[in-house]
Amino acid sequence: MLKQKAQSVKYPRNSRPRKEMISLSVPRTSRSLSPAMARSAPSSPMTRYGPGGLEPMSGRDRSGSISLSPRNVIPVCSQLTPSQVSVVRRSWRHINTKGLIIVLTRCFSRLESNCPIVSQCFQSATYSLSTNPNGVRTVADHAKYLLQLLDKIIEGDVDSEFLREIGANHVCLKHESGFSTQEWDRFQEIMVEVILKQDGVKQSKETSRAWRLLICSFIELIRDGFDAQVRQFRRKHSFNAHVQYFENIEKRVGVCPSRKISLNVDPRTPPNGVRKYSQY
Repeated sequence: MLKQKAQSVKYPRNSRPRKEMISLSVPRTSRSLSPAMARSAPSSPMTRYGPGGLEPMSGRDRSGSISLSPRNVIPVCSQLTPSQVSVVRRSWRHINTKGLIIVLTRCFSRLESNCPIVSQCFQSATYSLSTNPNGVRTVADHAKYLLQLLDKIIEGDVDSEFLREIGANHVCLKHESGFSTQEWDRFQEIMVEVILKQDGVKQSKETSRAWRLLICSFIELIRDGFDAQVRQFRRKHSFNAHVQYFENIEKRVGVCPSRKISLNVDPRTPPNGVRKYSQY
């Protein structure tokens, strides 16, 4: 009887034996998303929820990494990483002041003093760039044009074909003054040296490295366009020489029938004499 009463005793909720308390299983809190939360998360890493629904995320996502987008790329220099593109654009805003035109003029002046061929080109007024209706002839004109070109390059508004076309427009200097790829290489060295000394560039190794890549890349594209146009001119000149050669042969062949008739007449026959055939 006592045994049955003991089994029927009910403990209060807060006074249960320790053995039962240990057997309770409490679910652990997890940082992972539950299925319900996972369904509400954006399906694409490049989108997020905004006031109007799904919106594209900016260049820097929640993890802090920079995503690839057209704004983080300079088309003429694909070697640059998004962080380097950002560094170049930030430093460009710092150095693109009124004094930058003097810096770029110094680049062309040094090239003119170091290369006699370039000096001859600038002294001559018989050439101009066909891409510019106003004509780019003097050192000051080239400095202004380069300043505008750099601004468009850094903003991503210039592609590789445009730079190759600029180089192709300099092919006339090859025939007039002997301008060659050596002058392009020398200008590249001078420009890298001058730009890397500017405040806002020289303080950071990453900025200096990015600017060096950019300058070398876009000048190489200009030089490639120049080389391609020189090769095309040589092929055209060689083709014209072959055409002229064969035209001369056809002209000589066309004269041959009259020469055959003259062979049958004795050259010693007087003008008012009788014909004598050589076969008799």
